[in-house]
Amino acid sequence: MKVFASIVILASACSAFSTSQTNSNALSRRNFFNGVASASVATAVAFSQPPAAMATDAPSINGIYSDPNHKAGYRVVRSVNKSTAAVTLQDEPKGPIISVGGKIKTSKKGTTITLDLSPKGGPKDVVATLSGNDQLVFPDGNAWTKNGGADGIYLDSNHPKGYRVVRVKGSKVFLTLQDDPKGDVIEIEGKKKGKNTLLIDFSSKGGPKNLAATVEDGKLVFPDGNSWLKL
Repeated sequence: MKVFASIVILASACSAFSTSQTNSNALSRRNFFNGVASASVATAVAFSQPPAAMATDAPSINGIYSDPNHKAGYRVVRSVNKSTAAVTLQDEPKGPIISVGGKIKTSKKGTTITLDLSPKGGPKDVVATLSGNDQLVFPDGNAWTKNGGADGIYLDSNHPKGYRVVRVKGSKVFLTLQDDPKGDVIEIEGKKKGKNTLLIDFSSKGGPKNLAATVEDGKLVFPDGNSWLKL
């Protein structure tokens, strides 16, 4: 299983926008996102899997989770389709980011996900049960709790086959973007302003430096009217 470095803005992405950077101040957010898929950046194994294109069919297992055994870390669970999930784990801020696959099973009894945690020294086929739509409970009694607020997996209507992962840590915001299943995975950052506003920094990609997104009823809403829907 591939282990990739912690959230980093990849410098090579800048070259993809070199021809437009002279007009970067006038570059619209929509035009910027249309260029995201062509950026020359490394692609992460877990995120490069086909996205949950049919988001309405996906179970409510999607989300950013906190693990009480690793309070400084995080767990990202993103359904790729009805039976498969891409799971990303980091135990501590400076630790490796580990990608593992998950097998989702939904029945009248509820939803479970089977994870192979062996890459991080855990069991190979551990089954966690979704409880109350906000916890994944493991056989040993441990439970991952889904974060609220802006944290989550989002669908951008401008790129319905892609996804956006948004993770807030204190005043910092970390985003992972992919526009389509074969596109590159982009890592960018931002900051939280007040209770419901995120300022997203696209400057390293030739876009706006502090693009404001407002958290509203399970969506991130942008000034141009576009919105990302939380899954």
